[in-house]
Amino acid sequence: MKKYEYDFVTVKTTGLWYDDYQEIIKKHGEEGWRYVDSIDKSRDFVDANPRLELVFERELEE
Repeated sequence: MKKYEYDFVTVKTTGLWYDDYQEIIKKHGEEGWRYVDSIDKSRDFVDANPRLELVFERELEE
């Protein structure tokens, strides 16, 4: 059975533009990670700074 590990990267969504999410995704891809999803973390707390969490996965080597 395949096993996976996951990495979660928080991306700020305030200011003139988001953190450079495209570069984050490209860098992770070069390191063998696959982009899976993004989660809107802005609603976790009242008056929280808007942010997303990018989710990456890669297969664990046995």
